[in-house]
Amino acid sequence: MPVRTGPYNLPDWENSREGFHRLLDKLYRVTPPSVLILDEAYLFAAAQQYLARRGILAPQHVSLLCTFPDPTFAWCQPTVAHIRYDLRPVLRRVARWADNVARGKDDRRQSFTKAEFVDGGTVGPVKGG
Repeated sequence: MPVRTGPYNLPDWENSREGFHRLLDKLYRVTPPSVLILDEAYLFAAAQQYLARRGILAPQHVSLLCTFPDPTFAWCQPTVAHIRYDLRPVLRRVARWADNVARGKDDRRQSFTKAEFVDGGTVGPVKGG
């Protein structure tokens, strides 16, 4: 069954520190999420710090996952759950796409990258499972 997305589980937000904190305030106002999936290590750290100031810890109260590998994760305890992949093919594809667009070529090809989920101590058990 596909996961339906909407403004709660895939929200738009202003890409700034203030915008990110407003988003987290909004998410935690009524029904707190059980997981936060964050794109970059700096967002992961900002979310973890925001939550800790409110007594919300991973994985006890929320699962945290980063979709991008970062060398700083090796220093974290608990370990950070993240997605590991080789960025080079992604960057090559983006460069080809940009070159095609610059030459006026319609390039909407979909590409895939092999990725691995690296389980970590920031993901807790499913509630009620």
